[in-house]
Amino acid sequence: MIWHIAKREILTRIQTRAFQVLTSILLLAVVGSSIAIGTLTGGNDEAEQVRIGVTSNGVAFADALDVGTDDLDVTIVDVANEAAGVTLIDSGEIEVLFTGDELVWESRPFGDTDVFIRTTVQQAAFGERASALDLGTTELGLLFEEVPIDERFLDGEDDEQLVRIAAAVASTLATFFFLQVWGSFLMMGVIEEKSTRVVEVLLSHITPRTLLTGKIIGLGVLALGQLLIIVAGIAAGLLVVQDIEIPSGVWSSVPLLLVTFILGYAFYAALFAAVGSTVSRQEDAQTAQLPAIMPLILGYGIAMSSIANPDSIVVSIASFIPFTSPVVLPFRVALADPPLWQVALSLAILAGSAPLMLRLAGQIYQSTLLNIGSRVPLGQAFKDRQTAR
Repeated sequence: MIWHIAKREILTRIQTRAFQVLTSILLLAVVGSSIAIGTLTGGNDEAEQVRIGVTSNGVAFADALDVGTDDLDVTIVDVANEAAGVTLIDSGEIEVLFTGDELVWESRPFGDTDVFIRTTVQQAAFGERASALDLGTTELGLLFEEVPIDERFLDGEDDEQLVRIAAAVASTLATFFFLQVWGSFLMMGVIEEKSTRVVEVLLSHITPRTLLTGKIIGLGVLALGQLLIIVAGIAAGLLVVQDIEIPSGVWSSVPLLLVTFILGYAFYAALFAAVGSTVSRQEDAQTAQLPAIMPLILGYGIAMSSIANPDSIVVSIASFIPFTSPVVLPFRVALADPPLWQVALSLAILAGSAPLMLRLAGQIYQSTLLNIGSRVPLGQAFKDRQTAR
């Protein structure tokens, strides 16, 4: 019977416009993010095409500028005068005009072109000054020989840290969003069944706990399906990252996200269903869901405010508390690489707490489900739960 209830929830929900729109948005977001990550991390290896106009004293630097770099494919355009150069900029035929004294752009430049032109002109000027001072190539090379300085980052390379932060933020946002959205869906379904008295018909054939379990499983399947889209997107984004070694903590946070979500969903879905059963009107849903949403917001706030210090004592403690660990644990693993035993302990606590919450919520759900009318305070529902056993 549980699976019949779960199937009913799945079929009912997938036909709603909200589910279809949300799934479509997630698919588009994942594809767009993967393309953006590939582009920003070197997915396109072709050199940028840059057209530089030269006029007046800038002509003297044309040969030096024409060499370009590995990242810039430079084309030099001889321009009669500055006015003609401005016309070419307006028409898009050149990106910048160099007069020898001034760089003329359409708008503030973005990229490496500005630095390339300035550096090239400085190098050419140094060469001319060296010749005037009768300095040979050897002396000039010694004068500007680069001093080798290595770099070491206690938190890893900058690029690797950016990947860690991106994975941590994505995991936190995904868990927070899906637990809140699907918990609210479940709660609104419970309230709707009470307000329309459909629940009275259902309870004439099945027990309240069977109904609750079926609803949680049915919506959980759909929630997990949407989360898999996000997980696939995160994994695809990591795979297209080039020239950056992905830290092990980032990879481990991907499957961990699934595990913590499944356990966290079982925990929070029961809580949302319990608070939903205490009200009979949609208008009361906003206030009723506060006890379920506030711990999620707290966990999200702890994670987002701890990016600079992901292994703080607050984050560590929050990763062990069942009300916050579904949101905080994937964040901590992606960014701080905690010991394996701490991750295992956190999951064990959450796995042990989920059945307890299901049992407690089931008692509240059973005792308040047929209470049509005024809202039952959650504290009173907790006290009255014993009568339904």
